[in-house]
Amino acid sequence: MMSVNREELKQLIDQIPEQDALAEDADLIRQVEQSREDRENQRIYGKEAGLDYLRNKVKEFEHGQDI
Repeated sequence: MMSVNREELKQLIDQIPEQDALAEDADLIRQVEQSREDRENQRIYGKEAGLDYLRNKVKEFEHGQDI
């Protein structure tokens, strides 16, 4: 399995000139911009927080399925 250094990946993303490298993929540009905005506004999840978020979403979904 390939190991990914998240900080290095973030730095590389921040260095990509969007209009050049991603000009043909508007959805990818939107995702990169949203990711940057989320990091700047501290809206990112660590491993445990991300798992807790997903668990809560599953519980919400399951609760909504009760008849």
